[in-house]
Amino acid sequence: MAKSISPNLPRRRSRPRGQNAPAWMLVQIFAAGVGLCLLLLALAAFFLTHTPLPLHLVRPMACLAASAGAAVSGFLLAGKIGRQRFVCGLICGTFYALCLLAAAFFVHGVPSWTRSDAMLPLALLLGGTLGGALSSIKEGH
Repeated sequence: MAKSISPNLPRRRSRPRGQNAPAWMLVQIFAAGVGLCLLLLALAAFFLTHTPLPLHLVRPMACLAASAGAAVSGFLLAGKIGRQRFVCGLICGTFYALCLLAAAFFVHGVPSWTRSDAMLPLALLLGGTLGGALSSIKEGH
């Protein structure tokens, strides 16, 4: 058996791996939000094809699905962090909105910022903030 050099030195802590790593936690939170968004988008597509709903509801349904996904991610992130939950939700919504804006910029260039261009980033921002707020309300009870 190998003995340590000095018993007075603190033991070296190993870095968290696997399911405890912060990067893995962020991937799981992101996947949960995206998964809910995809599920709601599929449900909205089903309703739009099998019911006589007007097609001008496509954009609001998509924004609602994206906002719900951001809310779930904000809620989970705030719950994992455990403090400043509202700010965690706001950061999560901002991250989603900035990712969307960066992708739109690379595909289409500078957006014109009409009502329809601003609807989805605003829905993502508010959805993440709502998730953080719901987490702080849940934690308060």
